[in-house]
Amino acid sequence: MTIHLHQLTLTNFKGIRQLTIEFNAITNIQGDNGTGKSTVFDAFTWLLFGKDSHDAKDFNIKTLDETGQAIPMLDHMVEGILTADDISMTLKRVYCEKWTRRRGAEQSELTGHETLFWWNGVPLQAGDYKSKIDNLINEGLFKLLTSTLYFNSMKWQDRRQVLILIAGKIGDQEVIVNMDKAQVRDITAIINSGKELADFRKEIAVRKKKLGDELKTIPSRIDEVTKGLPEPHDFEAIKADISQKQADLLEVENTMTDQVTAYKEKAEEIQCIQNQVFKLRETMNSMQFEEKSRLQKARNEQMLKLNDLKQKHSVLSRQLKDEQHALDILLQSKSSIESEINELRTEWTSVSMAELVFKDEEFICPVCKRELDPESIAGKSAQMIQAFTENNSKRLADITSRGRWLSVTLGEITADIETTKAEIHKLSASLESLSQQLSESETQQAPRDPDPDSIPQLFEIRQQIAKLELQILESPKLDIESLKQQKSVLQSEIYGLQVILGHEDVIKRGKTRINELMSSEKSLAAQISDLEKQEFAMDAYTRSRMDLVESRVNGKFSLVKFRMFTTLINGGIEECCDSLVGGVPYTDVNSAGKIQAGIDIISTLSKHYNISAPIWIDNRESTNAIPPTKSQLINLIVSKDKILIIK
Repeated sequence: MTIHLHQLTLTNFKGIRQLTIEFNAITNIQGDNGTGKSTVFDAFTWLLFGKDSHDAKDFNIKTLDETGQAIPMLDHMVEGILTADDISMTLKRVYCEKWTRRRGAEQSELTGHETLFWWNGVPLQAGDYKSKIDNLINEGLFKLLTSTLYFNSMKWQDRRQVLILIAGKIGDQEVIVNMDKAQVRDITAIINSGKELADFRKEIAVRKKKLGDELKTIPSRIDEVTKGLPEPHDFEAIKADISQKQADLLEVENTMTDQVTAYKEKAEEIQCIQNQVFKLRETMNSMQFEEKSRLQKARNEQMLKLNDLKQKHSVLSRQLKDEQHALDILLQSKSSIESEINELRTEWTSVSMAELVFKDEEFICPVCKRELDPESIAGKSAQMIQAFTENNSKRLADITSRGRWLSVTLGEITADIETTKAEIHKLSASLESLSQQLSESETQQAPRDPDPDSIPQLFEIRQQIAKLELQILESPKLDIESLKQQKSVLQSEIYGLQVILGHEDVIKRGKTRINELMSSEKSLAAQISDLEKQEFAMDAYTRSRMDLVESRVNGKFSLVKFRMFTTLINGGIEECCDSLVGGVPYTDVNSAGKIQAGIDIISTLSKHYNISAPIWIDNRESTNAIPPTKSQLINLIVSKDKILIIK
């Protein structure tokens, strides 16, 4: 497929107000710095992908005024006419400002931006527009085919992957045909495992590190075991010494056994005597307990009698106090009643001797304030006399009734007083008798425990116990302390020799462990060696494959050559992807060489993908000649022209 750019129109794009360019097979866009050459390239990439020629999304496409401020209310547009295998298509992308007048406001204000898309005059959504571009050409592939610098700006891993795809599939048999037979066997096993070489190499690296770390610990572990070995001795002499001391120990133990046996026979007789002493002590203790129990019972009875007397004395004292208190109350009541009777007698005499006395104002009319007539005075006098007589009679009757009741009550209280006095006299006599009994009981001595020697039976038992205990004291004693000390010394010496003898097994086990560690060291080294052989096989396989890839890849380029791996100091290889122009690394080549190398690369990629697209060559003035190519060329040339010149 051949993509050809025919026309590009810029409107208010990055300072270019209006520009339409017609493109030929080779188009030169020239002008001084800042006249807009790169802007045209930016417009083309923005039209397709919404990015500038440096792959940046966020760049300023607005046209600015003299103060550097964006001119408002302008649409920024790029429109292009392209053909793909002679099929024409017109693309347009417009970046618009959105202005809104809020309610009540006099002027509209900028509230956002939007991007509009057209394809052959038909408006599209952003997603549909992108899908059509993707169907036309992949963005990454477009950059590879249109920029002379893009390929070498990629990561070396990505460059390497592109070249491997160009080289085409290389069979394993092609790779291993020139390899060593042993390496072929190892690499075949790796390939047949179904794992990728990169993954297998990582696994080997992990295993090597683990084995290497373990291998590094072996010397220190051997040294640790060696340092832990005890000092060697003449173990045969130690064994003989142990045997002799064990014989001496047996002799001492036999002597101790004989003495203990003889002592046990005598001890049986002593045990019989001790049993007799025990029984006599039991009898004595029983007799003493019975006597103490009898005396304690007498003491308890005496204490109970004393407590009973104290309780009775307390009860009588409380009763006497209560009767005396009751007598005081009765005497107070009698005195009070006698006083009230005397007051009633005085009141009765006063009432019976009272006379009615008329006052002058009692016979005056309360209305007119005049003296009443004789008839009215006589009537009122009679009424007053009658009322006075009736009132006095009633009062005298009440006094008499009250006096009679008080006299009866006084008689009853007087009788109670006499009864209470008799009870007090009786209680006082009883309390005095009880106090005398209590005093006699408190002065009475409690029975004391008797002297054991004063009881004949106990005295005889004590004498029997003393005779038997004397027999026990005079019996022979078991004395084997010196034999025990000899036994302890021999046992301690035997134990010390056995500890030293135990070093023989420790030394044997230590030497065995050292041999095991040395064997493990050899095994680990052998395993690492096997893994390194696999690494060497993979390196040889990779080197052989890269030789083929380099050969195939470099055969497809006329100017540029590629180095796919480098050889390390240790003989291993390291993957890379370095571009060489005339044997010189790409980074050291001048601008002309980089442009020529870029066109060579694009030509090969275009042939491989069967796609050609417009190649934009920046700084075209730096080279006089470029390799031949079937792609459309757009040269950006720096000149002294103050405006863009299109040729």
